[in-house]
Amino acid sequence: MRRFPWIHMNKKTGRELPVATPLPLGNKSNGEFFWEQTPHERKIENLILRKAEERARYFGMDRRDFLASALGMVTSMWAVNVASGCGSDDGGFQVDDRPIDCDEATEMLSGDEFILDLQTHLIEDEQTWRERNPMLSNYPGDGFARAITFWDCPVDPTDATCIGPAQYLDQIFLQSDTSVAVLSGFPTGICDDATLCGSLISNTAMAEWRDVFNSAAGSQRMVQHCQVNPNDRWDLQAAMMERIHAEFGNRGWKCYPPWGPDGVGWWLDDEAVAGPFIEKCIELGEPLVCAHKGIRLGNFSLLHTDPRDVGPAALRYPEVDFVIYHSGMALGHPEGPYDPDDARGVDRLVKTVEENGLKGKNVYAEMGTAWALSMLNAEQAQHYVGKLLKYLGEDNLVWGSECLWFGSPQPQIEMFRALQISEEFQERYGYPELTPEIKAKVLGGNGARLYRIDPEEIRCTLDTSQLMLAKSQIDGEIGARRWAFQEMSGPVTRREFAKLLKWREFIGAPA
Repeated sequence: MRRFPWIHMNKKTGRELPVATPLPLGNKSNGEFFWEQTPHERKIENLILRKAEERARYFGMDRRDFLASALGMVTSMWAVNVASGCGSDDGGFQVDDRPIDCDEATEMLSGDEFILDLQTHLIEDEQTWRERNPMLSNYPGDGFARAITFWDCPVDPTDATCIGPAQYLDQIFLQSDTSVAVLSGFPTGICDDATLCGSLISNTAMAEWRDVFNSAAGSQRMVQHCQVNPNDRWDLQAAMMERIHAEFGNRGWKCYPPWGPDGVGWWLDDEAVAGPFIEKCIELGEPLVCAHKGIRLGNFSLLHTDPRDVGPAALRYPEVDFVIYHSGMALGHPEGPYDPDDARGVDRLVKTVEENGLKGKNVYAEMGTAWALSMLNAEQAQHYVGKLLKYLGEDNLVWGSECLWFGSPQPQIEMFRALQISEEFQERYGYPELTPEIKAKVLGGNGARLYRIDPEEIRCTLDTSQLMLAKSQIDGEIGARRWAFQEMSGPVTRREFAKLLKWREFIGAPA
């Protein structure tokens, strides 16, 4: 097998790449919560490294080359199955322990789907952020903004320690199969000039970066949200919506119902707060509301993370599509069969859809973070995907990775491609078979319909676009799968996460 040149390109004085797994199994954060490695994840990590040592010797390969290859990813999926107690007939990830060559492994992980990622993030570089936020330029020191919010990042493409624009271009478009990405924002208070105060990326900046990336790509690779917080001086929020939509255009409106300037959230079915916001979305001809639900971030209102308001709001506004970020999942709650009498985690979203008769209608579950965590347990992954397909409908589950917080989305894409729902789960719980057609809908077809994107039109421009030509050249010169040893872009210790909360408190962002 050909070696990956990028693995061996480090200078003698540079940091040696770790012997690490291609899955994100260590401590991690999406910048909003902290996830400490679990005993289950440690078990998977040990299984991968032990099997990789054995397989690398069998193939006469360097361990890093093996782990970075498709063989390393197939081995990782096998380890997830084993650690989850899943055998060859128990669904999970369709790989086994038999020796295969690299070409066969590559075929297992490949696909030609149109992939639309509904949740991606970046943070502006420090200089640009200072220029946009002069009132906050003298922030507390110790290199905190650079170290924790990942500005002023290194150029080394193997060092994924930041989430700036250059890293976004590299990891989303040059190191994954993503076709089009949706750039989304963060909630902060609104200033008197109807701009978001101190936001890590403003609505104007999101639109400008969209244009920069599309221009550099030579094709449409990005669309963007407009961030709205209707419980914070609505008159200014409405003015901001009108200005952004008129000057830049946008695809959808991002909102955080658990957020409030005083720590109090709001409900999507609250006529006083949500009503004017949703009606403004309709008035502007962009009836697509993307709402954060499930995961509690810092000082967010725990009460308002519950998606129980989604069903009544969607029923009241049938002309509006509601995309529920994170699928309403709750951190630390393992996903199992749907239980309407003990609805927790994703079951809360299922319940409000069921109670309001909305299957196949205008409520969509987005997979950001929910899939990145669920995919590390083969049984939970089947329940998470299976019950959303069953109760919301195969047209109502949409792809999202929440990258760059989790680096390149490619490992998430490959894990989803390999997922199968067992015949036992199909018979016992009524889950559908996870066919290639359904996977293609989830990865991009459903999102394309929501975002009014023609996949075939995009495909016609991708192969000959400047960005795709650059990707092909880089893959050819230094090798593919450069994401294999990526480090998470969020804090990886509780101390780092505490610093991030302190910084956000200083700028008035959500803690």
